[in-house]
Amino acid sequence: MKGICKLCLKDSILRNSHIIPRSYYKNLKENGKLVMVHKGKHSTVGNFDPKEPMLCDDCEQYLSTTFENYGIRVLRDWSNVRKNSDHIIIKSFNYEKYYLYLLSILWRASISKHSHFQGVVGNESLDDALRHCILQNKLRFNKLSRLSIDKFIKICIFRIVDSSGTFNDDAIKGIVSNVGQSYDDTIDAVIWSFIADGFLIIYSISPGKDFYDMMTKKYKSQLNKGSHQKIMKIEIKNSPILLTTFGNVVQALENSIIHPSQNS
Repeated sequence: MKGICKLCLKDSILRNSHIIPRSYYKNLKENGKLVMVHKGKHSTVGNFDPKEPMLCDDCEQYLSTTFENYGIRVLRDWSNVRKNSDHIIIKSFNYEKYYLYLLSILWRASISKHSHFQGVVGNESLDDALRHCILQNKLRFNKLSRLSIDKFIKICIFRIVDSSGTFNDDAIKGIVSNVGQSYDDTIDAVIWSFIADGFLIIYSISPGKDFYDMMTKKYKSQLNKGSHQKIMKIEIKNSPILLTTFGNVVQALENSIIHPSQNS
């Protein structure tokens, strides 16, 4: 269909664009190991493939080659990972590229009209700031400003583990969730999160006590500039987000055995 590309804002033929990159669930889907978690409802995915007319062909290719090819690969390349008891180290890491890659997912979820992402309430000013940084492939808001978007939207990544043995690593890696939005009053922040490839990705934005506090706030397992990235492990039992998600997964799998025809 024809329309205005959401990224370059040009009148174009629009592609059916994925919000969460298709690579996250393509192989798992083919192997029948994927569980998709959506708004508290769950499905062992057979034909699930949420996408909508959003980007022109040039912008679709731009996101793929500039961000997604790297973003998908970097956490899957175990030859580039050093494992420790409570964290992993990504030994060769492009902070800006990976940050913008994750930002592109949040931006697409925020502007999406698809029912799967209706829980993400967009803000026009924030969406436009995200779009600008993604299109320019820069963290800074503009050439003259010294302010960069990563000072305001903090992104934390955790490697999900389960020492109880309820979920083995293959099962954890086989779960993908939609982007959820909530408010955490303990840190006075709007939170967005999703799960993919065995990782929990959390975005947060907080007004802080003042402008300086907002920019300097730090969180556990937050992405940091540098060629190495430390990613903390997180137990399912220690995270309310994970407890809810994985508890629902158990119910979904039980339902798929008892009522296989009801999966969608």
